[in-house]
Amino acid sequence: MSKKDSCIIVGAGIAGLMAAERLRMYDFEVTILEKSRGFGGRMAVKNIGDAIFDAGAQFMTTRELSFRQNVEAWLEQGLVQQWYIGPLRNMRYVGVEGMTSVPKELGRTMNVRLSEKVAHVERRGSGWKVTTLPYGSEEATTYEADWLILTPPVPQSLALLDESGIELDYDEEVELKRIQYLRCLTVMAVLNGPAGIANPGAMDLNHDILRWIGDNAVKGVSPVPGTVTIHSSPKFAKAYWDKPEEERIAVMCAAAKPFLKGEVTEAISHRWGMSDPVRVYKEKQPFRKPFFLDEDLQLGMAGDGFNGPRIEAAAVSGRELASAITTPA
Repeated sequence: MSKKDSCIIVGAGIAGLMAAERLRMYDFEVTILEKSRGFGGRMAVKNIGDAIFDAGAQFMTTRELSFRQNVEAWLEQGLVQQWYIGPLRNMRYVGVEGMTSVPKELGRTMNVRLSEKVAHVERRGSGWKVTTLPYGSEEATTYEADWLILTPPVPQSLALLDESGIELDYDEEVELKRIQYLRCLTVMAVLNGPAGIANPGAMDLNHDILRWIGDNAVKGVSPVPGTVTIHSSPKFAKAYWDKPEEERIAVMCAAAKPFLKGEVTEAISHRWGMSDPVRVYKEKQPFRKPFFLDEDLQLGMAGDGFNGPRIEAAAVSGRELASAITTPA
C-alpha cells in the first residue's frame, strides 16, 4: 500500500484528534471537520453563567501503556489532574478545566473547521471530496483529500455513506450495523449552595432513574458550589426521550433530591442519543482490530463503537487506525 499524504477526518472528538496527531507524525496534511462549536464530542463542557459542567464523559482511566503515557504527559502539561481511585482500583483523571481540556489542546495547532456539518462525501478519482454546510452560511464548502476517516457514532457514519451512495463490503456493513449504543439524558443543575456529596464528589448509582451524580465544584472543574451533573439510567432515557425538557428535568431533579443538600435554582439538559456502545465492532471475533479500514476505498472509521465506551478506548481506536493507514502492507 502506497502512503497517501492527505486525510479528512470527520469529528473532533478524542478518536479523531488522536488519529490526526498520529497522521501528522507521518507528514499527512490533515483537515478535521466538526459539526459542533467546540472540541471533544462526549468530552463536552457546558456552562450556566460561571458554573461549569462536564456534560458527558466524567473522567478517563488508563489500562494500556501507550495511553497511560499520553495521560502522564497531559499531567505534566497541566491539562489533567487526578480525581480519585475507582472501584477497579484505577485512577480516574479529569481535565483541569473540564474534560474538554485535552481535546482543545490537541486541536489547538491542527486545521480544524468547527461548526461545519458534513452533508455529502464522494469518491473522486483515487481520493475523496467532502461537502459541508457551515453553520450560519447558505453556501456549501468542499474539501478534498486522499483518505477519509469517520469518527461519529457508527449509525451516523453509515447514514452519511448511504445517503452519499458509497457502498461498503457486504459482510463489513453487516458487522458495522450490529454496533449498538445506549441513550442517556443529562441534567446540569446549579444549587443554592454546596451539593453535600462527600469527597470525591461523585456517586455511581444503580437507580431506576439515575446512573450518576457528580459535583463539578468538588471535582475542581467549576468555581460555583453545587454545580451538579446528573446522568440518567438507560431505562429512563428510553422512556423519557421524547418528553418535554421541563418534564425530564423535573423528574430527574426530584430523583436526585435525596442525595443533594442544596435546592436546584437553575437547570439545563442534554440528550445523548448514542452515549455508550453496548455492542462493539466484531466483538466476538478473535484477533479483531479496534477500527474499520477499507484500503481500496481509502476509508476508515474509529471511535468507541469499535473499542468500548471508555475515553481511552476511543483514543486508542483513532490512533491505531492512523497507524494502520501509515504502515505499508
